Amino acid sequence: MDSVTGADQAVQEAVAAGPPPGPARAHRTDRLRRVGARLRAWVVTAPATTGLLAFLLLHSVALVHLGPGGQAEVLRRHSTNLSQLAEHPVGALVDSALWIEMADLPMVALLALCVLAPAERRFGTFRTVVVFFLGHVLATLITAGVLTALLHTPSAHFPDRGFGSAIDVGVSYGGLCVAGVLTYAVPSRPVRLLTMAGLLAAVWVSGAFFEDYTAFGHNTAVVLGFLLHPVVAYSGRRDVSSRSRAGAPGPVKMRRRKAKA
Repeated sequence: MDSVTGADQAVQEAVAAGPPPGPARAHRTDRLRRVGARLRAWVVTAPATTGLLAFLLLHSVALVHLGPGGQAEVLRRHSTNLSQLAEHPVGALVDSALWIEMADLPMVALLALCVLAPAERRFGTFRTVVVFFLGHVLATLITAGVLTALLHTPSAHFPDRGFGSAIDVGVSYGGLCVAGVLTYAVPSRPVRLLTMAGLLAAVWVSGAFFEDYTAFGHNTAVVLGFLLHPVVAYSGRRDVSSRSRAGAPGPVKMRRRKAKA
């Protein structure tokens, strides 16, 4: 009786467990594992880009729960407009790079995938962050300086369109500066110069979709990227250091044999 009861129990457990996974289910599981491995590798090799995207996504989700008036007030408080730069220059310069408008989220994700993450893998996290914030800060200050000079020059006939309270947030200045530096990854000098010219032309054409001062800041950020190449010039290639850490064969030391007497 005990053996029969044990057999019945085994049959019931097998029925409860269900049929063994078929080939289709195993294929889906394997595909999910591969996707997870790629995501982990992406995060590990580009931690600063991942962190920036996480900040921007969290802030964007928080803005969704506010009304249009609340969103505008929060973004204006973290903007690099002339009023905020005059009253809270350091806070405005840092905070403005961590907030975006919801409509800009797809473009920021594309910028992270095509520019920030590749630059971080090639030049390293520290140098990429330095270039990003140098581009963001310098392009902002140069643009604000030009705006202030135009507003205080009567002969320029440049009207004040509310620059003191404008919403000016985002990662475009820093991202375009990194894009400028990344053009130096092109090994051929003629092709590199063509790439630089193409990047400048594309940014200049895109100025039709932005305010004139924002378009000026975008072009300034790209030029700053060209000039900031020495910051990353001696960083070496990340892939070379990764291979050496992974145990790739290094230089072989040859022992000098003693001559036999």
